Amino acid sequence: MNSQEILQLLDEHNITYRLLSHPAVFTSEEADQHLKDKDFAKCKNLFIKTRNSKHYYLLMLPEDKKIDWQKTKAELHSSSLTFVSETELEEKLQIKSGLVSPFSLLNDTTNTIPLIVDQAAMEESNLVGVHPNDNTQTISLSWTELARILSSTGHLFEERSL
Repeated sequence: MNSQEILQLLDEHNITYRLLSHPAVFTSEEADQHLKDKDFAKCKNLFIKTRNSKHYYLLMLPEDKKIDWQKTKAELHSSSLTFVSETELEEKLQIKSGLVSPFSLLNDTTNTIPLIVDQAAMEESNLVGVHPNDNTQTISLSWTELARILSSTGHLFEERSL
């Protein structure tokens, strides 16, 4: 889904959101230059998989938190995790590196990739900023609304301690 289709989906589901435009950003650090004064949780999105490529996960962590691989492996009941390749990112989510967002899951037609949100991210604010598969825009919405829109399209939203 592109950004217009995502905004239309949000409107169709009566999701309350705020749309912000800014120059293209590819990292959470770059986004901070334009969004640092905004009152919503700022997260980084990591697309990972089991080493045998049987399971894929989209993780949302507070932007300043490093992934604890041991804890994440334990939470996901996996012996080995790694980042996906650029090819897998395009194949699974139809996006390029630097564009990973929870809304990227709307391109997962198999509905097999869950969104795993670190509890610490949800504790930062009732709102979260995510881009609509377009890194020149950020949508601010509540965690509840994000979970609702993903669930309405068959995608899992899980809160964990990573």
